[in-house]
Amino acid sequence: MKNRKLVLSLVALAGLSSLSAQAQTNNTEKPHETIMQRVDTLAKKVGAAVKQAETTEKTKLNADKKRIKTDLANDKQKIDKVYQDNKEKFDTDVKNAENGLAKGEQKVKNTYRKDKAKVKQGIAKDKQKVRNAYRKDKAKVKAGVKKVKQGLAKDGQKIKNTYNKDKAKVKAFFKKKK
Repeated sequence: MKNRKLVLSLVALAGLSSLSAQAQTNNTEKPHETIMQRVDTLAKKVGAAVKQAETTEKTKLNADKKRIKTDLANDKQKIDKVYQDNKEKFDTDVKNAENGLAKGEQKVKNTYRKDKAKVKQGIAKDKQKVRNAYRKDKAKVKAGVKKVKQGLAKDGQKIKNTYNKDKAKVKAFFKKKK
């Protein structure tokens, strides 16, 4: 459980830090594709980590269940040897052991359900963090593009004004010569 949380946290942290670093670069050729690729990669890593965590949890639960059953079988054999003379006491002890096994299995199932729900919540939180980071980066890119366009428009106007001034000077020069 702790390992799974640690893995998910590290994957999410790595993805978000790379998104943040990418947003600070001056490369404006194709920022949307790069961010989307990073988001997809991060989502795949999170999905793989979750699948691996779920499979390890399932194998642990199955191993625990088998161990409990073998322990119960061993205990049952010991009880048979000890209580051969007293059949009634033996029957009640077996029932108690079976009830204990049922309770143990129910506890294992409940723990598995809770852990599965926690993993799903963690995935949802990580996905939301990725979406939020993408939105922030997208807004930064749009603002940068807008500033560049405004700068180009100002430069174009300056060039046009300079051209018109020079054109007027040339006309004035030729008028003086005539």
